[in-house]
Amino acid sequence: MNQHAQCNYCLGEDYHVVSDGIRDWEYGVAGSYSYLECATCRGVQIFPFPTLEDLKRAYDIDYHGYASSARRGPVFSLLYSVQKKLFQRKMRRLIDPSSRVLDVGCGQGDFLRSLKELGTAKLEGIDFSPDMIDALAAEGIDGYCGTFPDFPGTSDTYDMISMNNYLEHTLEPVKELDKAYDLLAPGGVLVGEVPGFDSWERRLFGRYWGGNHVPRHTYQFSSTFLVKLLRDSGYDTVEIHHQLNTSHWALSVQNFMQRNKPDLRGNPDLKHGRSGYYVPLLLAFIPINAICVLFHKSGCIRFSARKPVSRAPHV
Repeated sequence: MNQHAQCNYCLGEDYHVVSDGIRDWEYGVAGSYSYLECATCRGVQIFPFPTLEDLKRAYDIDYHGYASSARRGPVFSLLYSVQKKLFQRKMRRLIDPSSRVLDVGCGQGDFLRSLKELGTAKLEGIDFSPDMIDALAAEGIDGYCGTFPDFPGTSDTYDMISMNNYLEHTLEPVKELDKAYDLLAPGGVLVGEVPGFDSWERRLFGRYWGGNHVPRHTYQFSSTFLVKLLRDSGYDTVEIHHQLNTSHWALSVQNFMQRNKPDLRGNPDLKHGRSGYYVPLLLAFIPINAICVLFHKSGCIRFSARKPVSRAPHV
């Protein structure tokens, strides 16, 4: 862990603490963390800052991102199937069966599997879990086991690159966005999803907010800051959409309820980091989350951005 507080965006050392005393109430990874906002560029990052090896150890758990929707229960599977249909409808407007797609941080492959159902054949995934890459290979989907900066891709290749719930997990977001820009074909689209740090729910729950997800969420993004990063990396047609997604609401309540458990690492009340009341909470918070979406204050934001068809050389 890096104990020296320095902004990884602009190298500034003037900051203020946005939230502190945050723990991993989902899986019990040791440590207490803060989020610091840089006074110069307004970037928000975790403190103390983890190394790549720290992060790998933080995923050596019964991680929910590596569990299939069926293993998370029938109600969750139903909600997931509805979300998948909406997702596939949107994807039909962005790509076609001939498109080449790369999913960065693919996990157990839901995104790629959904595109395969649409007839898209040129699919690839990246994850640093060998089990996830082996599972993709068993379904005929190419995978790379490692990190995105080390991925040996070819410039101007992909019609779409996905970073769903990925960018907030990285060590250097700007380098990740630049890498995606290089790999995209002219006119190609980058799509993704991140927690909304300027959301009402984050302000309400503070250290217990589900979007904190320490130590795995190394960076946090407001809508404004995310747009700035994308445009600075050369993308155009940048769009932000606030999502009707209650996962952070439900997880915030769960975190608060689990805060005094004596053994978070071996907590018998949680499976894949989720409690038995997590899914009912997903349903209960739909009305209030809909209001947050209406006012652009949801805790889950999706983004899309294109690599220009004709452009000046990107540095």
